[in-house]
Amino acid sequence: MATSRTDAFALKNSSLNAFLFAEVGTELNGSQLTILSTLARLGADPWAEAARWATLPKAATIDSLSYSIAQMPLCAQALADARVTASRLILLLPSPNAMTQRMESATTIAAVMPGWVPLAFFCCALAVGMGLNALLTQNAVGPAAAPIPQTTGQTP
Repeated sequence: MATSRTDAFALKNSSLNAFLFAEVGTELNGSQLTILSTLARLGADPWAEAARWATLPKAATIDSLSYSIAQMPLCAQALADARVTASRLILLLPSPNAMTQRMESATTIAAVMPGWVPLAFFCCALAVGMGLNALLTQNAVGPAAAPIPQTTGQTP
């Protein structure tokens, strides 16, 4: 059973960073637009989409990327050159073999680690925290103070 996994901290996929941070063109407001911004604006997970494109045939990737570029608020020249830009930028994607090996190794690691390991780690951390809390609380209170005797106001 294959599951898609999005990773909020996907920068570890550094083989995709050159592609994702490459500039697509100049927006109408004058700022540069990257592939990462383009995909995010279209509601796609940039790293997942780039990883998928890395495994597709080049023609399919060029079609998909140029379509994505054409949906952005770019200056007229950048929109006209969307296919040329896509053809240039896909050269920054890692080879399909490298992406397949990366996905297989991630799947292998997930398959090797049993599901109870994170729970066991959490329980151990909780037990250590509770033990430290008990020690620190006991030391903060200190030894029990002797009661002060009450006087009735009469002197013998």
